[in-house]
Amino acid sequence: MTNATATAWTTFAPRYEALATEPLSPGNIPAWLERWSDLEKDVMEVQAQLMRAKDADPTDRDAERAFVSFVQEVQPDVMRAGQRLNDRLLAQTGWEPEGPHVQMLRRLRNEAALYREENLPLLSEITTLANEFNKITGALRARVNGQELTIPQAQRLLLGPDRAEREAAWRGIAEANLGAAPELDALFLKLLSLRRQVARNAGCEDFRAYVWRAMNRFDYTPGDTRQLHDAVEQHVVPLQTRMNDERREGLGLETLRPWDTQADPLGRPALRPFTTTEEYIATAERIFRALDPDLGAQFAAMREGGFLDLDPRPEKVPGYGYCNYLPRTGSPYIYWSAVGTDTDVRVLLHEAGHAFHFLASGKPGDLIWNLLSPIEFAEVGSQAMELLTLPLLEKPVGYYSPEDAARARRDKIETVLRQFTGQATGDAFQQWLYAEAPGDVTIEQIDAKWLECSGRFDSGVDWRGLEDVRAKGWQFVHIFAIPLYLLEYSLAWIGALQVWQSALRDPERALRHYKEALALGGTRPLPELFRAAGARLAFDAGTLRGLMALLEEQLGGAGRA
Repeated sequence: MTNATATAWTTFAPRYEALATEPLSPGNIPAWLERWSDLEKDVMEVQAQLMRAKDADPTDRDAERAFVSFVQEVQPDVMRAGQRLNDRLLAQTGWEPEGPHVQMLRRLRNEAALYREENLPLLSEITTLANEFNKITGALRARVNGQELTIPQAQRLLLGPDRAEREAAWRGIAEANLGAAPELDALFLKLLSLRRQVARNAGCEDFRAYVWRAMNRFDYTPGDTRQLHDAVEQHVVPLQTRMNDERREGLGLETLRPWDTQADPLGRPALRPFTTTEEYIATAERIFRALDPDLGAQFAAMREGGFLDLDPRPEKVPGYGYCNYLPRTGSPYIYWSAVGTDTDVRVLLHEAGHAFHFLASGKPGDLIWNLLSPIEFAEVGSQAMELLTLPLLEKPVGYYSPEDAARARRDKIETVLRQFTGQATGDAFQQWLYAEAPGDVTIEQIDAKWLECSGRFDSGVDWRGLEDVRAKGWQFVHIFAIPLYLLEYSLAWIGALQVWQSALRDPERALRHYKEALALGGTRPLPELFRAAGARLAFDAGTLRGLMALLEEQLGGAGRA
């Protein structure tokens, strides 16, 4: 089932009906589950292929219609039929799951309890509306010094040594974003209303409570995440502020403005790791082969199979990257738009980590429900890969000279800090939005709350006179497409930094544990997956203080490169 046009419900209906009506007993449940899993793999393959075709060219209206048709006309029937099978399984007595099936059944029970027939059309509408964000932002262009640039092209100028050019690029991007803001405001209010209705239908106190259950967050609470917000404010913000002060002093500036935050602290030109997509991919392959021959071979197979869509075509959505899995094809694929920056290097190493995770856990014959680990640990797989490959960034294996590799390592640490504070900002904002904001919340209130949250985690950047731009900082893809999915990245950084800490002491042992943990997929609870990788799931200030000390130590090794 790899044909992206095979979207009719009739493609799948007879197999769902057979599973729903054939005799079921404890003795034949394992074989029945295998057939159900095979069917779900076919559905997942078609959906992934449709998404792949849609994103490859957002101007292709046929591809968009095929995707929307699946979401609106097929997916509700798939969910309805899946719930029918779920109910059959859960009604069985005398069957006790063992080993990997324990976590699967835990998730299926939770899914069944949350299911509401009346939510199916709402969820389809939400997916369709969220796709509008990609269409709107994918069409944006920035005017910079008389030139019309795509957003990624303009963002690249923010890395350069010319401050006037950086400011022009930043303001061009800001003007484009502000131009789209009214349309995005209206779109988001529609999404917010629908999400709240979904939560009410499911009997949840609010949409945050709904998401907590829908995302199978069994092992931590909103209170735990607020504890992490406090820890970020206490231990990450001061380190990031010191680094921003160093950048300001190195650039000889009185104040650090938003267009200065990515410039080299010594005023050097931006890193230029590659000039062609072919060079970009070939170098990444060398890095993975040097890290681990098996991982290198897996990446080579993706390259040879055409599963790397990395060219910077103008119509591609700016800043939008992901790795998805094709269970029938048996391969992941990676989507990104690379323009020759260090960010491109980090994104590819990150998404390849997801790809290796899919391949480790997606063994032939395994049930589909055991393939995917909890999101918090899925991001450990990708973020740890960014860190494990840091020693391999130098030529002849990697992209950089020794001096530039040191710069890239320092930039990576700064990026981790920015992500901690950015994710805490976004999560605190969304927890208010979905659990505390009034029912008739206005865009003005939403903007004001974003300003409040971003101010809490501010690290010394001067936004005076730019408050209108800063107030729209919440208009990014996660807010529209995957609500309350941000703090997972911070939890994953806590895990990934512990994996890296182990690798600094014993690289072979750390990599072995990393690969073993990836292979577990979704067969263990979240804390056990962290432990398998040699880490601990944690939210406390003490853990974060220790990890910030690690980063400070590594910054000392990188010096002022």
